[in-house]
Amino acid sequence: MDIFNQIINFIFGILFMPFQSIDPVWGMIVISFLTGIVMLLVFKITSDQRGIRRAKDLVKAHFLAIRLYRDDITLMFETMRNILASNLGYIKKSLRPMLFLIVPVALILVQLGVRYEFRPLQVGESTVLTLRLQKNATFEDLKNVELELPEGLKLAAPPVRIEMLKEISWRITAEETGVYDIGMLLEENRIEKRMHVVDELVQVTPQIASDFTTPLIFPGERKLNKTAFASSISLNYPRRDFTFFGLDIHWLIAFFVLSVVFGFAFKNVMGVEV
Repeated sequence: MDIFNQIINFIFGILFMPFQSIDPVWGMIVISFLTGIVMLLVFKITSDQRGIRRAKDLVKAHFLAIRLYRDDITLMFETMRNILASNLGYIKKSLRPMLFLIVPVALILVQLGVRYEFRPLQVGESTVLTLRLQKNATFEDLKNVELELPEGLKLAAPPVRIEMLKEISWRITAEETGVYDIGMLLEENRIEKRMHVVDELVQVTPQIASDFTTPLIFPGERKLNKTAFASSISLNYPRRDFTFFGLDIHWLIAFFVLSVVFGFAFKNVMGVEV
């Protein structure tokens, strides 16, 4: 999983590199355009284009029949039944390529989410870093966990330990711009969590864990080893405010609308029946 995430992160890192220091909307537009093109290509390769064209022609023909035989109730109901059957046939033809689109679209959504759902910290802002120990940990383990802060970060308050949850939390203030690896130690065991303090469109990772699903959602850092003394580490990054040419909308809405618009705009150019 770590190797796979590194490959995908490298590819999207290159794609987003030109947009790191400019308005995030431009990165969204370009990625949405590429997504629309990729969706068209996948749809064209995996779908029965002739069958889809035939199904669409049948639907049009049945709608024309409604206009021609609007005075004949019997033919009207038969035509409506044929329209329903033709639409079901069209949906059936489109189902297979939709299944092939799930994986690439999911990968794109994950990479967008870690850039547009959250933003890095800025100088002067504080956040909470929370470490959860493994289930077999004791309260003595919780008391003995030490925090190693690199220069540029400052501990803003004493740690808070919750024995029932086996959690320890630290409030940390960013004093300088940079990308920091925060160390946590228990006896001779050491683990790290990365913190971004930059004013750029970069990938951030709010959580790392030892389970299987967390690296799928937050692929920016290696997952925790099963033998590590912690089961998860969370860092509260601020939510990113996404403004699309003056409109405050969620990035997910902007992505789907733009990718669909680009897809329909170029379907005739690429000769794709959708």
